Amino acid sequence: MIAIILFGLLYTEAHAWETRLDKDGILVQSRLTAGAKYQEFRAKAEIDATVAQAIALLKDTPACRHWLFRCKESRLIREMSSTERIFYQVTSLPFPAKSRDAIFHAAITFEGTSSVRVTMSSMPDEVPQTKHVRVREAFGTYLLEPTRENKLRVTWQQYVDPGGSLPAWLVNSMLTDLPFKSLRAFRERVKQSPYRDAIWVYGPDGTPTGINVISSHD
Repeated sequence: MIAIILFGLLYTEAHAWETRLDKDGILVQSRLTAGAKYQEFRAKAEIDATVAQAIALLKDTPACRHWLFRCKESRLIREMSSTERIFYQVTSLPFPAKSRDAIFHAAITFEGTSSVRVTMSSMPDEVPQTKHVRVREAFGTYLLEPTRENKLRVTWQQYVDPGGSLPAWLVNSMLTDLPFKSLRAFRERVKQSPYRDAIWVYGPDGTPTGINVISSHD
């Protein structure tokens, strides 16, 4: 929680967003926050999916390598509830840079009656050190907002300090391909089974009871 609060404070002292790419219905922007070594990015896209379908894909931790650019491995460490979990992730980087690993705490909150926010913050000491360079500072959010029937606006905002001795210019240069290629792949993956069959479970009052989904396979 402290990390998330500090992340929010950094957001209040930041340069204006600068557009890096606006292509194929995906907008990628970046900016430098006060006191940060690296830039953060924000990417927006509209996809043909519901919030439940998008959450179903985000919850499928091992599926990371099928859509998240440079994701080499991802696995669930612990699930505390249907809206809170801790997961491990390995990211490959261009040679000769070493791969990075990170541990994230992810929490899902409902905003209003239709939108959902997924907040992620790093927990670097949750798993013993590996052969990879450990990411010790990373924060991000996915905001999922329905725009019309079966249409969804995804806003993905993230800051990562990859650790090690990578120069800032090199890290910042990667902040176009990562969100663009990831959202483009996400947009296609979410159409596949079982994600396309996901639906919310609602309580008696008509509000979602959590992020559990019911899916049927072909």
